[in-house]
Amino acid sequence: MLLSLGILIFSIVILYFGAELSLNSSEKIGAKLGLPPLIIGMVLVGFGTSLPEFFVAHIAGVQGKAGLAIGGLIGSNIANMFLVLGICGLITKFSVFSGGVAKHLGVHFVLGLILIFVLNQSELNLINALPLLILVIVYLYLLKTDLGKEFEKNNEHADAKPHVLAFQLLAGFSMLYLGGEFLVKSGSDLCLSMGMSEYIVSAIFISFGTSFPELVTAVMAAVKKKHTDLIIGNIVGSNLFNCAFILGSLGIYRFKLDIDFSKELAFLVGGALILFMMSLLKKYFFKKMGLVFISAYIVMVLIWIKVI
Repeated sequence: MLLSLGILIFSIVILYFGAELSLNSSEKIGAKLGLPPLIIGMVLVGFGTSLPEFFVAHIAGVQGKAGLAIGGLIGSNIANMFLVLGICGLITKFSVFSGGVAKHLGVHFVLGLILIFVLNQSELNLINALPLLILVIVYLYLLKTDLGKEFEKNNEHADAKPHVLAFQLLAGFSMLYLGGEFLVKSGSDLCLSMGMSEYIVSAIFISFGTSFPELVTAVMAAVKKKHTDLIIGNIVGSNLFNCAFILGSLGIYRFKLDIDFSKELAFLVGGALILFMMSLLKKYFFKKMGLVFISAYIVMVLIWIKVI
């Protein structure tokens, strides 16, 4: 058990540094293109910090470990929304309505409603997962309209060294794959040794590890009190990639859905609705909401470990 725990921690470290390498070049390119922090957060950082979940989910999918694959994604979205946003709210006051974020939070809320439909089916296949994949297309279209003519600006990153960026991306992807392999293997071994289901271990421990890049990115923005739009953009983008694109793409494995997701879905939809309403009412996210969201995360963990 100690060996599995050590490998689990080691794999999380590899995932973290792999995500950092992958993100580094993307963020620099985004900044040089003059993209606003919200878009950088939603596209570059949001997608980049979802890479650990992508590799872990599909490695688990190939091995037929549905609990690990789905648990990691659901748990990661809950950790992103309640733990990461909650901690950031305790550190600094930030907006959830600037930069046209309301429509993106609306899509985020719709994601929760679609998940209710998808995860209440008897099987996850490409047909059932189609609404999630369609939502990804809608989301990308909204981002395209937001970007406008940003990409028509001067190619300011032309002086960047392509071979260095290529090496960073290749090294980052390699570390993400390797970390994902170790994470799935050690997570499975821990399940057996602790007598816990793959889903619970994945939803709590593995999801926390794969959400670590989101946590670090958001907290850094909160501490610096600079580009705080990146905080909400990071979470919205990451959650949409996690449970729309990645979960939708898991339909190729035709998983049996024999787990009750009702409590998780209630938390995800409830949290998304709160953020959407705050955006419409032009409310700021600060300490009180931070405490509410962190408390919600603790309650969800206690439900998972059957304390309440």
